Order: sequence, then C-alpha cells, then structure tokens
Amino acid sequence: MSESLSPADAERATNLLISILSAVGDGCHTLTLMASGTAGSLVSVVPFHNTGDTTAIDEDEAENLMILLALTFRRTGGAIVRTHHSDHTSSVIGWNLHAGTAAPLNRAEIFDAYCRDTTGELIGPEPGVQYLDAPPIGV
Repeated sequence: MSESLSPADAERATNLLISILSAVGDGCHTLTLMASGTAGSLVSVVPFHNTGDTTAIDEDEAENLMILLALTFRRTGGAIVRTHHSDHTSSVIGWNLHAGTAAPLNRAEIFDAYCRDTTGELIGPEPGVQYLDAPPIGV
C-alpha cells in the first residue's frame, strides 16, 4: 500500500493498532484486518508476538495495518486476532471497526464471522479453536 496518512489519521490509527495489539496479552498471534468499501475489501494478515510491554511486528506490515485502520474511519472493517497456544490450540477474538472505534464481538459473533466458507455458508469450527468474547479497547 502506498497511501500516506494525515498526521491526525496516523495518530488515531497508531492508537487503535496499539490498543488491538495490547488487548490480546502475551504470546504469538496473527492479526487479520479488513477494510470494506464500495470497490471491494482490502485485507492484511500479520503475525506478531507480545512479551510484557513489547510487541514484535514487522514495521512495514504495521504501517500497512495503520493505513487499513485509517480506511475504517470512513468505511467499515474488522479485526480478528488468533492466538496460538503452546498446546497447538488457538483462540480467536475480534472487533467491528468503524469511525475510529472498535466494538468487541462476543463469542457467538466471532464464531459466526469466522466459521463461514467463501459462499457465506456456515461451516463447523476448526478443531482446537476457542471463540472468545473480545475485550473492550479504548482509543
């Protein structure tokens, strides 16, 4: 992505990204971020790792995430974080994104959003995956 952000949008997107990355705690995670519009959707999938107050994430990928987040200020979007556990299970949480806010999804909503095939039909959950209520995040 080669778009540039206004300073205000860059600050808002940075704060929202930090809030999402911080909300999931320590561990290995994958963030899937989507922004929708009339011309279609843009999606980015980025791995990251949290240890204490430190987040390890590729800087170029983080910049792309901020551009996508800024798009959700004027469009709709979503953020899904999958946490990979050492016992080879995972947990999934997510938020609806719109107008610079992140509304947490409950476990039923995340299951409904995550367990669909490409046609929109409901499919069974993946083995070893828990769908959890997302925490509220402040931005």
